[in-house]
Amino acid sequence: MEKPVIVATNMLESMINHPTPTRAEVSDIAIAVREGADAIMLSGETAHGKNTINLKYPVKAVKVMHTVALKTESTSMVHQLPATFALVMDGMEFSQSQMSAMFASHATTMANTLGTALIVFTQTGSMAMLLSHYRPCSTIFAFTNQEKIKKRLTLYHGVMPIYMQFSADAEETFSRALNVLLSHGQLKDGEDVTLVQSGVHSIWRRKSTHHIQVRKV
Repeated sequence: MEKPVIVATNMLESMINHPTPTRAEVSDIAIAVREGADAIMLSGETAHGKNTINLKYPVKAVKVMHTVALKTESTSMVHQLPATFALVMDGMEFSQSQMSAMFASHATTMANTLGTALIVFTQTGSMAMLLSHYRPCSTIFAFTNQEKIKKRLTLYHGVMPIYMQFSADAEETFSRALNVLLSHGQLKDGEDVTLVQSGVHSIWRRKSTHHIQVRKV
């Protein structure tokens, strides 16, 4: 369905009045992360509290959630292999959405096998969302020339959206994207990356296209 899942049910409610969470609350955060939620959220814990003047507990609640989430991600096997697809039978045709899903699945498998980051160029966000669905082991750097798409992709698991104008030349755009990631320390010289071009709304071709390539930075 390409919808982000946000868990936001009083996850650290006790920290409205107390500086430390309960074991049950820590467990709730860990389970949400382990189950693959796209985001976890605080509400009342950061809106009000016993020490609202210096924001002691609200800030601490955010730090607790952040620490538990990072620890859980680093110690749990949240990354699953993509779902398999049935073999193509004689005379059988796949819809465009099925083709995109298979493409995202294979791109994830390739990136996981090679241990590379994923770089996707998208105008609608659809391929970045599909890649997020398959939970690759590495970061999905989603370059988009649409500010609203960048904001939308922020919610999706494992996606780091980056706003950048695309040029008419694909190679120039690839080079600029790699330079951006290098300059921000997201990639290192000599590192391999998996570049993904999607698909239904092609950026550099008139017709839809699905293209994966591995490059050395």
